[in-house]
Amino acid sequence: MFVLGVDPGVSRCGYGAVVAEGSSLSARACGVIRTPPGDPLPERLAALQVELEGLLAELRPAAVAVERVFFQVNVRTAMSVGQASGLALAVAARAGVPVCQYTPNEVKQAVAGYGAAGKAQVQAMVARLLHLPEVPRPPDAADALALAICHLSAGRFRAAAGVGGGFSSPPPAPGLARAIAAASEKEHR
Repeated sequence: MFVLGVDPGVSRCGYGAVVAEGSSLSARACGVIRTPPGDPLPERLAALQVELEGLLAELRPAAVAVERVFFQVNVRTAMSVGQASGLALAVAARAGVPVCQYTPNEVKQAVAGYGAAGKAQVQAMVARLLHLPEVPRPPDAADALALAICHLSAGRFRAAAGVGGGFSSPPPAPGLARAIAAASEKEHR
């Protein structure tokens, strides 16, 4: 089972696929889709759509997790992120892949155990949980991996509670809570 996380943006759209095998998590792919800032917006969105469709066709994830635009101080950034987010949702739906959205606080809670964790803390936990030698770069890729981890964690908690989420929940990732607790403990030493 693996999930593709998407950290939406028109200039930089992060993606990260996380595989859950038993109690172990690992990164299958991650990176950033970039569009030329000088190109007209419709062309940039079309290019982003083609790239996202290609990722879904190549990776064939069981689910897609997209960051929910919750709050942005900069209206221009919010519009851009919202357009890329909607595009990612539509591409996943057209491909028949279950899709779910998570707020930044939900991702921080799932990955770092604290909804107000800093970006650096979350990225460090992503590296620890996925057994990576260093934090994935650029930050958009690390954020996308965090979204995928969040989705796997949410599926585990929904399954434990016997609650459905309106989409096909991934099977629980046994040991994820233990892995988060162990990584957090190492960080506090």
